[in-house]
Amino acid sequence: MNWRKLLMGGGAAVGAAAAFNHLASRDVGPLENLIGGTEGWFEWRGHRVAYTRRGQGPAVLLVHGVHAAASSYEWRQNVEPLALAHTVFTIDLLGFGRSDRPTLRYTTALFLGLLSDFVRQVVAAPCAIVASSLSGAYAIVLGARDPGRFPALVLVGPTGIMRLNRNARASGDFARIAVDTPVVGTAVYNGLVTHRSIRAFLETSYADDALVTDAMVDVYYRAAHQPGAKHAPAAFVGQQLNIDVRDALRRLVQPALLAWGEQARMAPVEEMRSFLSLKPDFEPVIFSPAGDLPHDERPDEFNEVVSGFLAKAEQEETARG
Repeated sequence: MNWRKLLMGGGAAVGAAAAFNHLASRDVGPLENLIGGTEGWFEWRGHRVAYTRRGQGPAVLLVHGVHAAASSYEWRQNVEPLALAHTVFTIDLLGFGRSDRPTLRYTTALFLGLLSDFVRQVVAAPCAIVASSLSGAYAIVLGARDPGRFPALVLVGPTGIMRLNRNARASGDFARIAVDTPVVGTAVYNGLVTHRSIRAFLETSYADDALVTDAMVDVYYRAAHQPGAKHAPAAFVGQQLNIDVRDALRRLVQPALLAWGEQARMAPVEEMRSFLSLKPDFEPVIFSPAGDLPHDERPDEFNEVVSGFLAKAEQEETARG
């Protein structure tokens, strides 16, 4: 009798979880390209990776941060101004945005390989990288490996020293598996990406939370509820995407701009010191008032600073070569 009750209770829980999952994904349409430009698809290891291209000039690749609702929508206020003097590419990393979200083991090596192959095969030219948060850490590693292919870096609140710099442990693997399991794991994931949770996340990300509109929350919500949306974030929760950038930082030789929001809460501005101690020739800039997304919160200032930095780096590269 006890086993029967347990099984019936477990079946009811699974049924409730399935119903919750259905409600969470109901009426969630596909993501559109909301940043303009020419749309493209990069066929990579049997999967489609979405990207956009706009402008003419030296190449620049914008890489969004990594979280459950991430996509290149993050750069919507930066693409057009930067494209006035550059060929600007944006990419939705595999598992995010409009790209495919296959069931596979997402790792740091996978994303490093994707970005390297994209620049080599699609951009097909030296390419500056502008990247935020965890993707900023990936940009550091790529820049250290191949400075000729990545001649300039713009890093917005990167990770890899104070945060997310240790290899995943067994507990992280357990967390990934827990979120990645069918039905119940999906219910756990959906519980983390409700409208309320996404709004709270965004309001934490901006110094001025009045910038977080219902329309913005809706875009992020849809990004977090595409088919297969939980797989890449499960790896993030499980610490499978972390990387220590200290050695790579010491080997960087190309110009690098380090940008931070003074009121950032998830990545406090004090963390900038650790990066400057390892690479004193970073060009630092602090935007205020701004939180963890200064490129979206202070776009005019950010675009002007980055455009000037890239122009200077390109002039120095021309003079050297």
